[in-house]
Amino acid sequence: MSELKKDSVERTLCIPLWSRAIAVKKLPQILPDRDATRILAEMGEKKPPSMLYNLQCAALAGAVRQHDFACEIREYLKDHPRAAIVELGAGLSCLRRQIGNEANPWLNVDFPDVIACREKYIPTGRLEKNAACDITDHAWFDEVAFEKENGVVILAAGVMHYLTYEAVTELIRDMAERFPGGLFVFDFVSEKGVSGGNTQIKLTKNATTMSFSMENAEKEIPPMSDKIARVVQKSYLEGYPTTGVRYSPITKMYVKSKRDKYLVARVEFAREA
Repeated sequence: MSELKKDSVERTLCIPLWSRAIAVKKLPQILPDRDATRILAEMGEKKPPSMLYNLQCAALAGAVRQHDFACEIREYLKDHPRAAIVELGAGLSCLRRQIGNEANPWLNVDFPDVIACREKYIPTGRLEKNAACDITDHAWFDEVAFEKENGVVILAAGVMHYLTYEAVTELIRDMAERFPGGLFVFDFVSEKGVSGGNTQIKLTKNATTMSFSMENAEKEIPPMSDKIARVVQKSYLEGYPTTGVRYSPITKMYVKSKRDKYLVARVEFAREA
């Protein structure tokens, strides 16, 4: 991955990419990402950072994230069929391609070198565009094709972990102000989950560490803004039902061990009065 800097947040792109690539074989029922295998081959990546990635549970960690977010998009589009969709810290996510969406405006936001890498490996859709921007620089707000009557779904997959609690609070507060009636969905870990996540990152020889954690999104997020209508917390691994999936005994143990550590927050922004 010569395009990406060593010892940077961007370097962690390999973690979900390998998980999703292996999940195509291990868990094909969970939103298979066939682009992941292609991208790794084009990068010249021949093996994952650790043999542990070949376990079904490691594949699940990457595949189920895309599944969770796809579920949230589909649910929101039932009532807001023309909504804009935004992926913060999009990395090499192929979520739009996985769900076959060409009908909604789609914005990918990430660091300039990641966007350059993304544009090399992932074709841009008809209504899709990329914004080279730090997500904490809220200049990306102006790039969103937001119309109040249409709404917006903003996603942050595996991103908030690397921000400070203060930066997360500011981001949520400002989005709630700017995008009334919108939906923000992100995954997060509890304090106990941070240490395990940092162990994974070290396998990629990355000095970046996770810092943000929450214990209860339904209690901690509402005070961030008076423009938050509702917050729902779900399990990252079990909160969005799948069908036809059979887990190995090791995977079942993994899911049980992460039940209270890996979570998803669904934040609904209030509509303007």
